[in-house]
Amino acid sequence: MLALHRLVLALLALAVVIATAPAVEAAPRRAKSHAKASAKAKHPPRAPTRAAARAKSKAEVQEEAAAGGRIAVFAFQGADTYSVHDHVIKALTERGMKVEAALPPVDTTEQYRDMGAVMELAAYVHGHVKELPADHAVATIVIRSGVTGKKLATATFTGYRRGLPEDVEEKLWQRLGATFARACVEATKPRPHHNQPMRIEAGTPL
Repeated sequence: MLALHRLVLALLALAVVIATAPAVEAAPRRAKSHAKASAKAKHPPRAPTRAAARAKSKAEVQEEAAAGGRIAVFAFQGADTYSVHDHVIKALTERGMKVEAALPPVDTTEQYRDMGAVMELAAYVHGHVKELPADHAVATIVIRSGVTGKKLATATFTGYRRGLPEDVEEKLWQRLGATFARACVEATKPRPHHNQPMRIEAGTPL
């Protein structure tokens, strides 16, 4: 009888251990989950890194740099130049640049430089359109610095004559956007004085 009583007590104790075991195992898991949640609260997601900031497209960066820049666009030479000329102006103004289209071209690098200083120009644009066989044409666009007066870049666009103006407008920024951006940034810096100021002799002071 005593042995039976001990057996019953042992079975009851075993049942209690088995019943409480899952609860004991679950407690550490809940504690771990709580610890992870607390860690996330203490360490919120980091701000975008420089690498993420660089994800901005090159075109957007170039447009921001060129916005507000003053560009002189001269009349183009060659055949049927007005359409290409107008689409170049449209491509530049849509990106926030101020276009001067009534200035006459000059002859020397020094003259371009001096006019750029007086007019606060970032760059000059001039070009030439040439008709080709089979109803094709080629447009050559030249970018000149408004600070130094020197040529910065030249791009050539070839296509069907009727569609060439739209092609130039669509691809101009892709081909020359970086050049315009650099010219506009350079124009914001103080410009050196290359020429001596004009002096007028008014006689000997009294």
